[in-house]
Amino acid sequence: MSLNQKQILIVGAGPQALFLLREYSRIGYLVTLVGRKNEIAMYSRYGTKLLVNTEHDLIPLLSKLALKKPLQNCLVASGFYLSFLMEYFPEFFTIFNVIPKNVEALSIFLNKLNTYQLAEEISCNYPKSILLSELTNDTDYSTFTFPQIVKWNQDIYLYEKPAFKTCLVKNVKDLKNLHQTLIDREKNALVMQEFLGADLQNNFSYGAYFRQGSLVAGICVNEVRHYRSGVSSAVQEYCGEFAKSIEEKSIQLIGETAYTGFLDVEFKIFNGEPYLLEVNPRPFGFIRIMKLKYPDLIPYTLGECTFNPKNPKQVQWMNILRDMLVVAKNPKKIPNMLSMLFNFSGRTFDVWDIRDLKPFFQQIKR
Repeated sequence: MSLNQKQILIVGAGPQALFLLREYSRIGYLVTLVGRKNEIAMYSRYGTKLLVNTEHDLIPLLSKLALKKPLQNCLVASGFYLSFLMEYFPEFFTIFNVIPKNVEALSIFLNKLNTYQLAEEISCNYPKSILLSELTNDTDYSTFTFPQIVKWNQDIYLYEKPAFKTCLVKNVKDLKNLHQTLIDREKNALVMQEFLGADLQNNFSYGAYFRQGSLVAGICVNEVRHYRSGVSSAVQEYCGEFAKSIEEKSIQLIGETAYTGFLDVEFKIFNGEPYLLEVNPRPFGFIRIMKLKYPDLIPYTLGECTFNPKNPKQVQWMNILRDMLVVAKNPKKIPNMLSMLFNFSGRTFDVWDIRDLKPFFQQIKR
């Protein structure tokens, strides 16, 4: 290792971290990756790997690394790790130079209700919402229009899988039955929202990199196919009717903060208008589409180049393994999948990389 070689720490080892690991390594950085054994980036040929088995391992490991190299540059590539560190190790944000940056902004975006309060200030539509802990025997349930959807307002589980998953409640009886099954901690972290429809093709995202609340690079995408709710198998750049509004609201929303880092802002079209669903303040699952759109993405976000050329083609991203399962259940989608698959110059994959094959085969194994 050269004494002058730049170093960076990445916390979390999912597909987003794998992208960052490869990109930073290929521009000459010495990368250290912290993750669990089963996370996909731990199988890459790049970087030095540090294994954690439980959340209890994470804090002493990071503390030790900070003593060796104070204020080291650090990327957090997982929403779960980010939530855990915010809650249980706030010193992390002072002993490392952390991206995503700005704790105040993170405290807003890691909580849906806080995000909606900010959206209110810029006149951005969002679903009417209430914490389950606020529902009591005195609640007037006639004020709710059913069905309603119940989802996490913020992450409270890291290494253990939560018993609750997002669900649709069709009436007051369903809601009360659900309410009785939950512990107080869960009721304080679950939110009920007006249901904006089941058509996932009305879901759009604005993926971007911001620096102190100002846009550096961004792309609007349509989530054209889903492996399951909240997990896309294929997305494509969106330039249609709502693209300008989605971009403007995203820039305006993040501009209310001093946020620095990658993020994606999720919207759903409802009654002919974009509604904000949530902001994910971390590198997003389809992040490689940004590299396809902006070939010099990482050097540009680092300030190591002054020009950020933009691919003029409409770009696409797919998780080929998930997408094969999706089209197997719905053969009508095969033509679109094949069109995307053979779009060699305008399509990218999430894990596949000819120069780093092991993560892809590990994904197949899993």
